[in-house]
Amino acid sequence: MENNPDRNLVVTCLEDHPRAIVMLRVARNRALQIGGRWRVVFVETPVQANLASSGAQERMLRLLTLAAQMGGETEHITTENAANAAARILEEEKDKIALLIIGGREYSGIFRIRRTLSETIACSACKKHIPVEVIQVSGQSYTYSLLERFRLFRPTYMIYALCAVGVAYTGAFALQKLLPPALFRINTQNIGLLFMTACAFSAGRFGLLPGLVASVTSFFVINYFLTVPYYQMSFTSVTDLLNMGIFLFAALLISFFTSRTRGFAEKARKRELNMQVLFNLYSITSDALSRQQALEKLQDHLARTLKMDVAFFLPPTLSPDAIEPTFPQAIALQETDAKALELCWKDMKTTGLGSPSFRDSVWRFAPMLAQSGAVGVIGVKPANRSQIDVWFGGMFMAIADQVATIIEHIELARTMEATRISEEREKLRSMLLSSVSHDLKTPLASIIGALNLCHSRGKLLDAKNRATLIETALGEAERLDSFITNILDMTRLESKKIHFKQGWHNPRNIVHEVMKRLEYRLRNHKILLHPYEGETEVYMDPMMTGQVLQNVLDNACKYTPAGTTIELRMITGKENGFCYEVRDHGNGIPPGKMDQIFDKYARLQMRDSQIAGTGLGLAICKTVMEAQSGAIKAANHPQGGAVFTLHMPNWRIATSTREYA
Repeated sequence: MENNPDRNLVVTCLEDHPRAIVMLRVARNRALQIGGRWRVVFVETPVQANLASSGAQERMLRLLTLAAQMGGETEHITTENAANAAARILEEEKDKIALLIIGGREYSGIFRIRRTLSETIACSACKKHIPVEVIQVSGQSYTYSLLERFRLFRPTYMIYALCAVGVAYTGAFALQKLLPPALFRINTQNIGLLFMTACAFSAGRFGLLPGLVASVTSFFVINYFLTVPYYQMSFTSVTDLLNMGIFLFAALLISFFTSRTRGFAEKARKRELNMQVLFNLYSITSDALSRQQALEKLQDHLARTLKMDVAFFLPPTLSPDAIEPTFPQAIALQETDAKALELCWKDMKTTGLGSPSFRDSVWRFAPMLAQSGAVGVIGVKPANRSQIDVWFGGMFMAIADQVATIIEHIELARTMEATRISEEREKLRSMLLSSVSHDLKTPLASIIGALNLCHSRGKLLDAKNRATLIETALGEAERLDSFITNILDMTRLESKKIHFKQGWHNPRNIVHEVMKRLEYRLRNHKILLHPYEGETEVYMDPMMTGQVLQNVLDNACKYTPAGTTIELRMITGKENGFCYEVRDHGNGIPPGKMDQIFDKYARLQMRDSQIAGTGLGLAICKTVMEAQSGAIKAANHPQGGAVFTLHMPNWRIATSTREYA
């Protein structure tokens, strides 16, 4: 064999023979000699698939699986005839094929459906000047007698065929009784059509052999029961013999072509099923939020579509070398099945039913391989072994690859999301540290400076200057306390460690408590309270609601000039609830910032840092109000300034005997 860099492909055509493995070894050795690749091709027509037994299909699947495990390429071609397949193979790869390997042997038996396959391919190769090597495969080939061919089908199929003939005979018998003898003999052709319909039905519904059984049975039924002389097998004239011969030939011909049509229909059904399964795998997992949810959807879809048990096996996180059921988890494997699963995961090769390894297993396992490596193992358990054929083997490997890719994408998306969250968390942490390092250090420096000055030169200072220093230290201490409170409150809210103690409380009492705490902070502003008539109770947590009101008022102090007025209204019945409404007379909320005002660290997005704070106050307000089924809204007042509205849905009119918290 002459080495040619452009011709580096060795092709062998596989047939069902006990020594077919010799073809695989020769093809691999020849490919190693030229440093190229090798391919195994299995050609099958719909009629051949219809006649082949489940054992033959399983053997071919096992050989193709072994070829893939040995490093070869595999191809399963379903075509109308072998000549077309040979022409297509050689035409597509004629410039790459270095050698064509075929098996030389004699076929025996009545059904020699593949006798000319090797000869056809060899002739086509010679015409295209492709080297051909004939490997003599000795030994008894797989042959089937006529009786064994009948056993390839379910016994019920034969019973159904005989029942179809029985229905046709019932119809003919009814016509015989209803019609006069002369008229009945005139309608003999219609009687034949009844039985041909039974033959066509049997062949189209159950296959060629049931159709042949129906044809032969119809021939004898017509001759014995419906042809003169009745109840005996005889041909009184050449015409009767000719008529019955034509009927038998026509019935056999109809059965053959009807079963052929059935084979093509089965081929189309498998192609449609293949496309449906592979196409829908991605769509059904498009909204899956986790790997477990995706596996659940995939298992349900594949089990319903393939009509067999499907299971996924993935390695545990703490033991990546092991393999265990992931979905469904409650699955029991026999000892042989468990060994096949372990071997599949260990060697990354197909095992179990229809494979060279653990062929007695009732499960078939295939590794799920993605670009990043092995993801896991997929297993299927068919209801009967006949479901595992060459076509299914190819589709099963495609399913395994698709599922592996889906799982890899989900894991990649989860990793990217975790990375994004980690980056955002790190960014927020850096922003918080930057804010805290500045906003906590500034009031501390003011406090330390004022107290040092009072301590070192206290006797030299007059009362006015001493009071100013003390006020400065007190104000900065209160500001520092507000910063720390906000940071601690947000930490507790995010960790879900705050338990709200809601009850019916007087909203006026909360306002009075907040005013006392903010008395020093509000000293440079005029506070205008708008009271309401009557007594009202609101269902809320008084401590947390007071903190919200305090943050809103403190925010109004920060962002409005000294000497301006801050209005506080208490409104009942607005939007079917109770509202605190805080309005300042500052510059209002900047354009474009309205949607961001309640975000954490929103203040840090501002270019100027003249206003000290962590940017957590309003974020805390929103979280607290929503936790109480309330809401907080911000808007700009038409006459200037900002308006913050705290809305709580549950309120009632208080009675004179009720005590307020």
